[in-house]
Amino acid sequence: MIRFCLERAFQLIFIVFCLSTLTFILLRISPGDPAYIMLTTHGVPASQEALESLREELGLTDSLLSQYGQWLKSVVTWQWGNSYISEEPVLEELVKRLPATIELATAGLVVMTSITLLIGISTAVWPNGWLNRFGKFLALLGSAVPTFWLGFLLIYFFSVQYGFLPTTGRGNWQHLVLPALTLGMGMGTVYARILRTNMLQLINQNFVKAAKARGFSTSRILLFQLLQHALLPIITMLGTSFAFMLGGSIIVETIFSWPGLGRYIIQAIMQRDYPVIQGYVIFASFLFILIHFLVDLIYGWLDPRLRMTD
Repeated sequence: MIRFCLERAFQLIFIVFCLSTLTFILLRISPGDPAYIMLTTHGVPASQEALESLREELGLTDSLLSQYGQWLKSVVTWQWGNSYISEEPVLEELVKRLPATIELATAGLVVMTSITLLIGISTAVWPNGWLNRFGKFLALLGSAVPTFWLGFLLIYFFSVQYGFLPTTGRGNWQHLVLPALTLGMGMGTVYARILRTNMLQLINQNFVKAAKARGFSTSRILLFQLLQHALLPIITMLGTSFAFMLGGSIIVETIFSWPGLGRYIIQAIMQRDYPVIQGYVIFASFLFILIHFLVDLIYGWLDPRLRMTD
């Protein structure tokens, strides 16, 4: 276990270093001037003198190597700089928006997991009925319909047409329903088909026949043997999906004006806010690797053969 944790720590440092370096280079070579955007945002005339003065104040006139060295130093000391637009510390801005993203990602994961288990198990138990055909239709629909279109469709029916639910913002549980459904429905139907296939492949295995011979009930075999084995590949996909949700569900947060990390990074990209973009890359990379670390631990708990010993 110690070796496993050390390997994950090394991977975290290496991946964050590579991603931050690539992000830094791409930001500097892409078109756009943060100084110009800052001046026009605050209503200041973007004269040449004002632009040069602001670029020098922001350190944009230094060499790329010098800028990158200063930024790495600030990261190591947990001083991620201030946003060009809000002039607030980047780390504080990210942490302030993290609860909203966790709330949305958790709700989306609940929707995704519920759909996966309900459709996956029911279509595996009754593989030749109408429920199986309906599950195939939902899986096809979930993989074919873009997320943004599904979000607008839910808004039209549940908000515009009937006024059941609010369309934007974050408040009570009603504000969470449509974003969570948009986030979890599509992938949930796809994972349900994968779970069904895994369970059908396992149902004729020797350990299932042995359990039936010992007199175990169908429900016990389903829940404590088949489902445990069939869920192993699903856990990785669910963990990856949840990591992406935590990294910022950009499309969903933008559509529903959800005040999380995804909407924040879109605004930062549009405004060429270098410190926010670079800080977000580190933040999202850390969350992504942390989720995968937890998934590996769950794997070891579900399957003793995968447990690592010193």
